[in-house]
Amino acid sequence: MLPFLEHLSKKREVYAPYGIRFSPFSGKPPDLNKKTRFSAKKLFLPPEETLFTFKGEKSTARIDAPRRVLFGARPCDLNAIKYMDMVFKDDPYYMKKRRNMLLIGLQCSRPEQFKNCYCHYTGTFFADNYDILLIEASGGFAAKAGTPAGRRLMKTVFFSKGGNPDSLLDALERKLDKKTKGKLKSANEIKDNVIRELARDCFSCTACTSVCPTCHSFTIEDELETDLESGKRVRKWDSCQLKRYTRVAGDVIFRPSRFQRVRQRIYCKFRYSLEDQKMMACTGCGRCIDVCNKGIDIFRVFG
Repeated sequence: MLPFLEHLSKKREVYAPYGIRFSPFSGKPPDLNKKTRFSAKKLFLPPEETLFTFKGEKSTARIDAPRRVLFGARPCDLNAIKYMDMVFKDDPYYMKKRRNMLLIGLQCSRPEQFKNCYCHYTGTFFADNYDILLIEASGGFAAKAGTPAGRRLMKTVFFSKGGNPDSLLDALERKLDKKTKGKLKSANEIKDNVIRELARDCFSCTACTSVCPTCHSFTIEDELETDLESGKRVRKWDSCQLKRYTRVAGDVIFRPSRFQRVRQRIYCKFRYSLEDQKMMACTGCGRCIDVCNKGIDIFRVFG
């Protein structure tokens, strides 16, 4: 694996799971036995991104999109990228980064492999948007190509022929609990009384939206230099859990109560996303539960 990653890093920036986040390949083995606390969202939608600079009436667009490899992304993160691809399909800043990214996924070996995993409820235990998918097998990994770029990579000396990754995936499919596999209750069954209970515990700290792989709320700010003629337009992460997020002219706030904001997040994850993108925005990674100071479990809204 290390020679393969070193080979990739000669032509691309390689990001792999190290500790709590996906970090640049350091020459050391990635940590493939844990779930990262943060998703890889920042590689496609940075926390702060300059869209263009301006001086007087002249503006210059900026799109930073280095060639990269995301290595070791699990199905919850791969499905999150699939969802974000639909949301940002017309955004040139996101899409250029996405087109310059190779995805080498890592299949989980069992449902609920990590604490607070719910991918077996949300139907995201498997993914289909990868260049190469690695599946643990016989002390190593079987590899399945998903794109022409993946097939070209698998022709290098780092891969050997043989094995049947599809049979391994079929075996994992049989391991899924048939009572829970993709059986999340209807979005119409979300219980507002439970949301009220969750809202009473919520601090509006935005930890959940920061680690979520599909939360994509942002704000746009123009930052002027002291000459008042030049500056830049910047896109920054924001959160629907902050009161300021819905503030408009006249200091009107559309979601002033914490209940309204928590409800917005729940409905966005489980209902609005299905209506708009035909795909649930929650991929069951459980990170929001992992980082919540009160241990709020959003799946409680289904009873």
